[in-house]
Amino acid sequence: MTTYVGDEVSELRECFDSLVTQRRLPDELVVVRDFDLPSELVAAIDDLEARADFHVRDVAVDERGRGHARKVGVERADSEFVAIIDADDIALPHRLERQLAFFESNPTVDVAGGFIGEFETSSGEIRAVREVPTDPGAVRRMAHYRSPVNHPTVMFRRQAVVDAGNYRHMEYGEDYELWCRLLSNDRVLANVPEVLVKVRADGVIARRQGWDIAKREIELQRAIVETGFYDWKIALLNLSVRIPLRFFPKRLLERTYRRYFRS
Repeated sequence: MTTYVGDEVSELRECFDSLVTQRRLPDELVVVRDFDLPSELVAAIDDLEARADFHVRDVAVDERGRGHARKVGVERADSEFVAIIDADDIALPHRLERQLAFFESNPTVDVAGGFIGEFETSSGEIRAVREVPTDPGAVRRMAHYRSPVNHPTVMFRRQAVVDAGNYRHMEYGEDYELWCRLLSNDRVLANVPEVLVKVRADGVIARRQGWDIAKREIELQRAIVETGFYDWKIALLNLSVRIPLRFFPKRLLERTYRRYFRS
């Protein structure tokens, strides 16, 4: 997990609650956070460490950026498998149990994600589900035009990610770029066909609009081309769709996402 200035302490505590009630508890939780994290968020981490039946490793970093923070987290992890969750998300009680069973049944799989349920105010009221392909072949095909794995749900074999170069210092799309790098190295990615994590949909659309995101889309496509997974022909086709979306009015963008990217 990574957490930053600006995260809500109530949401962080709710996320922690979802981890201590897992049917299969994690062996440890690595929390990578800013050195200058607000005191109330640090207190939430300390409270978790005091009550959790697993080791909580609090890792402070002085360099901003999600890609860098996630890389540090993977480096500090000791286990064969690493699961990712965002600080404002809620893991369903069976999440870790289900994914570990999936890896046991599918020994050739290196990365396993799942579906996410989106909510606005109450986690008990799911308004949409982001489904992704479950078959490795379909996952590979989808990766040519958008991320085929819901990052907050992902669990992976740590060594496979380390061998591929780990997360890179990127501010946007660090997960998508990693999946493409793994696929270019013939690693196997799949998804469990059920909701594993609940995520907050409120504010997501606003974070996907404007010039800044448009520029990062270009940087992301350049990075994926450099992985060798696909070439500039596909990248330019993707940009011809992605760039205009960043300038859609909010309501139109919401309708577009609901119609084409959610169920």
